[in-house]
Formats: sequence, structure tokens, C-alpha cells
Amino acid sequence: MAEPGWTAAELTALGAVLSGTGAVIGAVAVIVAAVLASNTFDGWRRQKLSERRIDQAERILTAAYNARRALGYVRSPLMEAHELRAAEEHLNAKGFWSTVDADRKQRLISAQGHYNRLNAVLDERRAVEECLPMARALFGEQVEKALELLNRQFHLVSIAVDANSEDGNDPDFARTLREELSSSSGRDRPNRMNVLIEEQVKLIEDFLVPVLRLEAK
Repeated sequence: MAEPGWTAAELTALGAVLSGTGAVIGAVAVIVAAVLASNTFDGWRRQKLSERRIDQAERILTAAYNARRALGYVRSPLMEAHELRAAEEHLNAKGFWSTVDADRKQRLISAQGHYNRLNAVLDERRAVEECLPMARALFGEQVEKALELLNRQFHLVSIAVDANSEDGNDPDFARTLREELSSSSGRDRPNRMNVLIEEQVKLIEDFLVPVLRLEAK
């Protein structure tokens, strides 16, 4: 005996059920697609941030190392003959030079030699300054301050050059000037600027080297 066929009411009900099921499946598909898109975007964003941190960490470390090297050059205890000669030629073009006594000339030649060295490392100083905003934004205030302090040593050397070219400095002040102008140390204590420079570079390394190693993995 043949089974009875579907009635119109039953077919209508079945169609409604299937339509509802299709709507639910469609909604689920939309939600799944949205979640996948969000995860994809978040992953892309994390990757881009990671790449940016790597780039900036390398840039900041390079700037710090170059600044340390530049300060070593500026503060080298040995000023070579060609540097002194260039300094004297520069001063000789000044109108006052012929009126300066011999002892004073030696001081001014040494001072000019340091100025020439400072001028030669302007790019290294500028590189540190350009790193400051991203150093703070990506790695925090301590890294920014370490860079600022490192960069400030160039200015202190310049001040020391000015002060050392004058007569009449008391012994303690004169020693401070020597420590800022030269990387050499006395037997009774380490050179304070040397210590400060190394401390700042070490702090920057402590923050950034782990970032590079972690991100590289």
C-alpha cells in the first residue's frame, strides 16, 4: 500500500524549518568569518608591532654604541699631530691670534682640537636625538632617559673645553674637567664620565637585547 504524500501544510512547515536552519547556518558562518578576520587582523597587527620593535631596538642600540664610540673618540687622551695642526690653522685665521701668548695658544689649540672632534661626530649625536621618541613609546622612560643622559655627555665635554681653556681653575674642578675631556683614569678613582657612559649603555642593552632575542625566536 502506498504511503500517503506530504500535505501542503506539512511542506510549508518543512520549508519554514529549512529556511530557519539556513538562516542560523548563515548567521553562524558570518560570526565565524568575523572571528577569523579579527584573529587574522590581530595576528597581522602583532606581527607588525613585533617587526617595528625589532627595527627600533636595532636602531637604538646602534645609536647608543655609536655614541659611546664617538665619545671615546672625542675624549681620547691622545690628540694627534694632524689634529693639532688643523686646530692651529683654524685659529691662525682669527684676527686675535697674533696677540695671544705662547702658553695661552697651547690651551686654545687643544680646545679647538676638541671642538673639531665634536663637530666630526654631529651625526652620531643627531642619531641619538632622533631615537628618543620611539625609545619612550616602545621601550619606556628608562631607555629614553638613558639615551638623553648619554647624549648629554657631548654637551658636558663642550662645557669642559670652554672651562679648561681658562686659567685659575681650582684643583678639584680642574680634575673634573680632565675627567670630562679625557677617558683616562686616575689611580685613586675611576673616571666618572667613563662609568656613567658604560652604565647608560648597559641599561639600554638590558632592555633591548632581550627584546631582539625574544622576537627573533
